Amino acid sequence: MVELKQFKCLDDLKKIISELGDYRARPTIRGKDANLYEARLNGKYRTVMGVRICDYSFSVDEKTVRPHRQMGLSFSSTWGNLEFAYQMYAKRAKKKPIDVYWVLSEADIPLGLKFEKDDKREGHYFLTVTKPMRIEQLVKKLKMVSYRMSVVKDGGRAI
Repeated sequence: MVELKQFKCLDDLKKIISELGDYRARPTIRGKDANLYEARLNGKYRTVMGVRICDYSFSVDEKTVRPHRQMGLSFSSTWGNLEFAYQMYAKRAKKKPIDVYWVLSEADIPLGLKFEKDDKREGHYFLTVTKPMRIEQLVKKLKMVSYRMSVVKDGGRAI
């Protein structure tokens, strides 16, 4: 039988996560997809099939995503960076609960994706594309990553 563990406080959970290995986390407004965004037709945060134009390096026709070490979906690897990201979401959420999704960096990330450390911000990582791929492929791979993610409901209380 599998042993179940009960965590009595956040420090217990932090200790277990640190023993498991490096994690990558991202806050998300409850009810929204962890890795894809709602359709947006205009502006800096315009989306193509749920992927924001500003997150990845797109081809001119926006049908292909090109590799780039410093562009990809944002993830935090430290509590400090996660707290910063959480506060950005909290401003936009207008009192909606924010859940924190996380995945171990050693998790089985689909071929063609890779976590890359942000050269400018400590504790920040990008889930990057390592080879050119069609947007449909990227969406499928991002969904695969979200299936492997765990969630802390209303994670803001923990942060």
